[in-house]
Amino acid sequence: MMHDLNLMVAGPQGSGINFTSDTFAKVMTREGYHVFTNAELFSTIKGDHSYFRVRVCKDMIRSYSERIDILIPLDAKSVILHTKELSKEGVIISEENLSDQRHASIPYREILQAVATKFGKSLAELNVMKNTVALAGASKMIGLDKEKLKKVISENFESKPNIAEMNNAVVDEVYAEFTPTHTFDLEATVYKKRMFINATHAVGMGKVEAGLRFQSYYPITPASDESNYLETVMGKYDFIVEQTEDEIAAINMAIAAANTGLRSATSTSGPGFSLMVEALSYAGMTETPVVIFYYQRAGPATGMPTRHEQGDLRYAISAGHGEFPRVVIAPGDHKEAFYDTIDAFNIAEKYQLPVIVLLDKAMAMSNYTVDPFDLSKVTINRGKLILNETSDYLRYRLTDDGVSPRSVPGVKGALITIAGDEHEEDGHIFTEDADNRVRMMDKRMHKMKFVHEEVPSDTKVKFYGIPTNKKVIVSWGSVKGPILDAMEIVKDVSMLQIRMMEPFPVEEVMKFLKGKRIITVEQNYSGQLADLLREKTGLETTSRIVKFNGRPIAFEEMVEVLSRKKLKEREVLTYA
Repeated sequence: MMHDLNLMVAGPQGSGINFTSDTFAKVMTREGYHVFTNAELFSTIKGDHSYFRVRVCKDMIRSYSERIDILIPLDAKSVILHTKELSKEGVIISEENLSDQRHASIPYREILQAVATKFGKSLAELNVMKNTVALAGASKMIGLDKEKLKKVISENFESKPNIAEMNNAVVDEVYAEFTPTHTFDLEATVYKKRMFINATHAVGMGKVEAGLRFQSYYPITPASDESNYLETVMGKYDFIVEQTEDEIAAINMAIAAANTGLRSATSTSGPGFSLMVEALSYAGMTETPVVIFYYQRAGPATGMPTRHEQGDLRYAISAGHGEFPRVVIAPGDHKEAFYDTIDAFNIAEKYQLPVIVLLDKAMAMSNYTVDPFDLSKVTINRGKLILNETSDYLRYRLTDDGVSPRSVPGVKGALITIAGDEHEEDGHIFTEDADNRVRMMDKRMHKMKFVHEEVPSDTKVKFYGIPTNKKVIVSWGSVKGPILDAMEIVKDVSMLQIRMMEPFPVEEVMKFLKGKRIITVEQNYSGQLADLLREKTGLETTSRIVKFNGRPIAFEEMVEVLSRKKLKEREVLTYA
């Protein structure tokens, strides 16, 4: 009986690897299993080697496994590259004639020829369905009902029913002609309704629920998927998605929209954020509640556009000329991405400042099962927004909490003045008076005191494990997943997830870490969180575990490094 099953589909970009893995994952989700998928794509549209992993288990899983139980290579190169990862009891489902005894021999040509004849097609026309042959073979090995597989295929090709019919005919033929010599007996589960989504979907759903009215973006990997998703649903909801000519235009349009009273955001990655930095400072000076969704990838420069890294933490909390208040939130999974998106808009409007939601490629390109979001937990706070007639209005009025009344163009009695230069309470640039400068700087920066005091603790940090453990892992972002999975095996460590990076939650962190042996785990070269932790609290780490080869951390390598009796000051993970 297998506790978890790991399937990999590998081949040239554009050969159907995405369709194969997603279809299998959806079927297993509907069977009631927890599913986690990880995509590693080469940064070209077609031709280069890529692969998708699908991990299935009756229990919650949050990370991928390096072990492969079923390998579906769609070319010879994939056989060479990935057979070494195949488990002893694993199977290779390949059209190639392999000497490996783990090869499952499926009569690809005969199956496709039979379907081609049935539909009056040539064999060459059906060669693109080789992946469906392998998918059906894997499904039969697991004992899946073929009708459930066919139902998902029909949904995938809803707009092309003839293509769906031919693919389903391939499934029928495989189930009729293929008799597996090896099967997989996966532990049974009880069906529970779950969503199968990635972080871009979770963020998009959060934006809809938060009341997004304007989204701007310029296409960039891996952030574009979020805006593309929003484009598919904006017709059902009252918001606009605008693809701009560049990232400078994207953030300036979002700022302008926010200053008309709309909840607005933009999404980007490292190179795009670099272009947005001047406007970020402008949002800080004008106290504009704009939200930036920042999907990190491997840099610097173009770097590796489709690969993973957490190298932009220090940049996100310090980018921009001059000093101004900002909030930086870093979700660790898809559920947090949804709720943190809503919180980001609330914080931006309540305190009238820019908010950065710091995500990463691993979250953007990993799909997994989550329970439906609880919308009863959602609250909307638009702060001191004035939408009705007012009087004696001063946009930058000095207040006890640093937050001024905020109105929008068209409201009677509210003269809207927005200035990137230093200004007085009414927003006009009358002087560069030194005393006024001090008043306005104090006003803006004073907001951070209230962010510290009023944002709930579990929005800032989350603790996992046994409080009395002497060893505590400190981490952030998507690394949360493999750490929590590893803690199911390695019991003598706990974890503190830091979720709010700016302002840094010093009191909450000290509460959990004082007197502990601290181990940081993050996916960058230098250990940026470890440096930030030392800067803000004075706490030193005993070991920095880092990975920066462009791939996320695997479940097994997390278990292996945490199981060592003694860790070096710097441990570099290299699974790829």
